[in-house]
Amino acid sequence: MLVRKVGNEKDFKAEKVTTIYADRQCFERLRCKIITEDGKEMILNLRGTSLNDGDIFETDEGTLVKIKRKPEEVIAFSLNDLIEAFKLGFEIGNMHMRVMLKNNEVTISTEMGKDLLLQKLREYKPYTKREVFIPNLEPTVVMINF
Repeated sequence: MLVRKVGNEKDFKAEKVTTIYADRQCFERLRCKIITEDGKEMILNLRGTSLNDGDIFETDEGTLVKIKRKPEEVIAFSLNDLIEAFKLGFEIGNMHMRVMLKNNEVTISTEMGKDLLLQKLREYKPYTKREVFIPNLEPTVVMINF
């Protein structure tokens, strides 16, 4: 079990650190089970603690563990035409999907079903790849009380 955060790989140098890879859901929920490279089961329960890529924790056994984001299969689109980009944004927005926008590329998760999304969005020339998916655009939610 992880006990306390001691830093991040960017500013914390240690000789012996075990690296484990966690999926995006683990980073978002802050609670998950991970199997380490040596086959050990590790429970992450980080409620009340932020979790960033490369954070280093001390375990209850005194060892150091670095948590890295695991790449996942995503669907990406190149944005080369303003009208096509607008239409794609409209389609993705109607599905209330979270998006990662980087340079001239839009990336979405395959959580709704890769084949379904590739078929539905085929006119925008989607392609798949493996990447660390960190959504940086989310649909706006408006609450209306009646």
